[in-house]
Amino acid sequence: MLAVWQLGAAQSLYKITVRADGAETSYAISNVQKIVFATNHTMTVKMKTGGDKTDVTRVSFDQDLSGVDYTKLKINEVSGVGNDSQKFYELINLGTEDIPLLGCKLYYNANKDATGGVFPPDGNQGLTWTGTAGQTAEAGKFFSLIGRDNPPKEPNPGSFTTGLTAQRKLIITLEDPKGNIIDQCARAEDTGIYEITDKSFSRIPDGTGEFYFTNPTPNAPNGSSTAGLLLVPQTPISLGLKNQKADASIFVFPNPVKEFLTVNGVKKDVKINLCNLDGSLLQTLPAQENSTNINVSALPQGVYLLQVGNQFIKFIKQ
Repeated sequence: MLAVWQLGAAQSLYKITVRADGAETSYAISNVQKIVFATNHTMTVKMKTGGDKTDVTRVSFDQDLSGVDYTKLKINEVSGVGNDSQKFYELINLGTEDIPLLGCKLYYNANKDATGGVFPPDGNQGLTWTGTAGQTAEAGKFFSLIGRDNPPKEPNPGSFTTGLTAQRKLIITLEDPKGNIIDQCARAEDTGIYEITDKSFSRIPDGTGEFYFTNPTPNAPNGSSTAGLLLVPQTPISLGLKNQKADASIFVFPNPVKEFLTVNGVKKDVKINLCNLDGSLLQTLPAQENSTNINVSALPQGVYLLQVGNQFIKFIKQ
């Protein structure tokens, strides 16, 4: 008796890689008719044109992710409370379609000596999790990585491997499979009232609000009330010329932003330039006396720069 897998319904697949006779060959999924599993445990890939592939030992697939809206995927909660098995990252899918997490990445860049680590990450510096083929963020639901594994091991091979310790500054970055930044969570120095080690960073409301210090709630809603909660202080994120960093006195929030970006710490009448990532100037305005509000509601979603003198501060427009 044969078992047959028809590929007609696998519309999200665009390429199949077949290993036979010790060699691997890739084919367009449109050229594959079916995969046949025989009772003697042999596997054959039946092609629509060309010769069939027999004595196949392994097949793998690549997905067509061109229609996936990764901007709906957000960091919702981060917790370093408890032992390694209790720590977690929680994502939320705000969209109406499931999001495959294959190739998505989380970076944890932190430095207890107040430099905030390196951003953008240098290669895989700070990489703590890469999504695997079996991981999906279902529409309207949470996806949680619970338990730190270093190195990753079964039955939790997709868990995170580094970070989530008490650090002075940190930047948590979520990327889509193409390396586009889709969300971030930043924390400023953990001194004074911010020296909190028994709370998680929770976005309120879920997926859209700011991050607050709360009791950890893995894979569960964070609620809607922020009464009595302390806001997690944001850290300016620098980009631009090598070795340049944003002045520690410049404070930009909220980040990510939907409508109005507030800039503090810039002297009155100093020019603030709003630029694309390629350095193209979009807008110039003078800093105000105490703080400067910039209306960014008309900007397309993406990543932009604020230039103040020779300093560059990165922000995300939602």
